[in-house]
Amino acid sequence: MAIRPATRADLDALVALENRCFTSDRISRRSFRHFLETEQNQILVIGDTPLAYVLLLFRRGTSLARIYSLAVDPSCRGQGLARQLMTEAETVAMNRDALFLRLEVAIHNQSAIALYESLGYRPIKRIEEYYEDGGDALRLEKRLARDLAKSKRSSFYAQTTEFTCGPAAAIMAMSHLEPGRQFSRIDEIDLWREATTVFMTRGHGGCSPQGLALALSNRGFDVRLLQSSDRIPFIDSVRNPEKKQVIELIHNHFVESLGRNAIDQEVTTIDSRQLRQCMAEGYEILLLISTYQLNRNKAPHWVWLVAMDDRFAYINDPDVDSAELRSAIDNVHMPIPLAKLPTLLGYGTHTYRAAVLLRQPRD
Repeated sequence: MAIRPATRADLDALVALENRCFTSDRISRRSFRHFLETEQNQILVIGDTPLAYVLLLFRRGTSLARIYSLAVDPSCRGQGLARQLMTEAETVAMNRDALFLRLEVAIHNQSAIALYESLGYRPIKRIEEYYEDGGDALRLEKRLARDLAKSKRSSFYAQTTEFTCGPAAAIMAMSHLEPGRQFSRIDEIDLWREATTVFMTRGHGGCSPQGLALALSNRGFDVRLLQSSDRIPFIDSVRNPEKKQVIELIHNHFVESLGRNAIDQEVTTIDSRQLRQCMAEGYEILLLISTYQLNRNKAPHWVWLVAMDDRFAYINDPDVDSAELRSAIDNVHMPIPLAKLPTLLGYGTHTYRAAVLLRQPRD
C-alpha cells in the first residue's frame, strides 16, 4: 500500500487510530497537531484514511533521528505494514542526513522487538519505568548505512587497545591494498610502537601523523602527509614539561626521518575537494579526527576514509564500543555529511588537521 506524508486533514483519523491502538501513553490531539505543523517532525501514513502511521522526530544540529511512535490498526496487523513504514522512515531519515535512528519499545513487546532487530536495530539501553503504567522500555538504535554495494572496501579491523586506533585504521587500508595479506595484533602493536609519541594527556600516547607516515613508508608504501600546520601534534594537551620535551624530541626525529626518506610533507587546508582528488589518485586515506562529533568525547582519533559521494564521506571507525552493545558492522561505511566533515576534522585548540595517504608504489 502507498505510503505518504500525513497532512492536517488526517488529524481526526490519526487521533482515532491512536485510541484504537493504545490504552495508555497516547499522543494527544494537540500533540498530533503540533507534529503535523512542525517541519522538524514527519508523520508517514498508509491509506487514504490512515490505517498505520510512524512518527519521526529530528533535532536541529544533530545526526540523530527518533522513531517516536508506530501504530498499526488492529484489523490490519500481520500484513507487513509496520515493516513498510519503518523502511520508508529510514529513507526519510537518510534524506535528512541522519546517521542514527533510535526508538523505544516496551520490554515485554517481543514481536515488536523481533521486527526491529530483523531490520538491524540493536539494544543500547534498558530504561526503567519509562511508560505511564510503570513498564520498562528497551532503547534500540540503528546506524543508517548508505548503499555502497559497488565498493569493495569492506576490510575492517577493530583496535584491540584504547590507544591503537592509528594502527588499526592503517591495517584496514593495507588490507585493502594487499587483499591476500593477513594482519594480526602483533602488527597492530608494532605499528604503534613505531609511530607513537609516547605521551598524551593521560595514558599511553597515540600515533602522530608523522610517526604513522614513517611507519607505513618503512613497510614499502608510497606515502604522503597532509597537515594544516607544522605544529607539534597533541603537545598542547600535555601539561607536564618533561612529557612535552619527550614529545618534541620524538616529533623532531620523525620529521627528520621523513625528510631523509623523501616523504612529501605538505601544509595545506585538507578539505573534501582535496580528499576526493587524493582518492582519485589512488591513495587510501587515514584521517585524524576529533571524536567529539561522534560521541561528545574530545580525543584525537584515526579512521579510514572509505569512499565519498555527492553528499557523504564514509569512514570505517576501528573503535567498537562494546559498552553500547555495538558490533563491527556498526562501524563500517559510517556516513558523515560533507557539510559536517569540517567540524569532524581537526583536533585541539588550533584545530590541527592531518591525513596520511598511502598507496602501492608506482613504477
